[in-house]
Amino acid sequence: MSANEHKGKVKMEKARMPFNQRTPPFRPYFFCLLSLCLVLGAGGSARADEDEVKDAFSPMIEVVDIPTADILDAMTYAATFRFYSDGGLTSRLNIAPLKRVNLGISFDAQRVIGAGDPHMIRPAVYFKLRALDGTDFFPAVALGYDNQGMLWDETLDQFRHREKGLYLVGSHALFYTNLEFHAGVNVNEFDEDSAVYGFFGSTLKLTPNFALLMEYDNIRNGRDNRWNVGGRFWVAPYFNVDFAARNVPHGVARGGERILRLNYVGHFPL
Repeated sequence: MSANEHKGKVKMEKARMPFNQRTPPFRPYFFCLLSLCLVLGAGGSARADEDEVKDAFSPMIEVVDIPTADILDAMTYAATFRFYSDGGLTSRLNIAPLKRVNLGISFDAQRVIGAGDPHMIRPAVYFKLRALDGTDFFPAVALGYDNQGMLWDETLDQFRHREKGLYLVGSHALFYTNLEFHAGVNVNEFDEDSAVYGFFGSTLKLTPNFALLMEYDNIRNGRDNRWNVGGRFWVAPYFNVDFAARNVPHGVARGGERILRLNYVGHFPL
């Protein structure tokens, strides 16, 4: 068989393949976000050296699933990659265009890693406003919106663990400088079935490079409440890795899982 005949046979075989096997739908979104993070990171690293950010560690804007009142500093960004059950990956890019405002977008895809067919889930948006700075007696307060849920159920066409939706959260250090408590309420539906949920958690920084994470989430119906625990390790001041267990007392059937999350914070290049 000549080289031209071989190439023609390969093209015909590709043409007969289902479209979702030739070009999985999640790829354009995922690689665009990854490329943007790499470009920003290249410029942000130089800016970080100039501003000596290595003396200050990246803020903890969330515990495991619940938000905190912390936000990114102005003109910085955060890229997050969360690996979860069955080869899933949620990638998020947050930016801080203003001093008290954070904006973001995330893309969630199932079966990115492994042998299954990848499935792209709808993009989600993120917003957080730091309404009040904390004092010695009053917590810092933030108002936000996040419609990124967890563990998409294709049969129900919705997340098994619902998104936060609209939320209000307060954070304050108690007893110990590196021990912070976070508590808030959220509403994820705005119709006749709407309900108010609660959440609280804590972060304890044992060393400059390691923090313990604990939270109690989705508080309303006892059976659906979730305990999540984990740890956060700073490889560098601007890069940290989370390892956490979600819905700890329960098994896979009710959404129990282990996750790995990579978090990078940088400055916008000027």
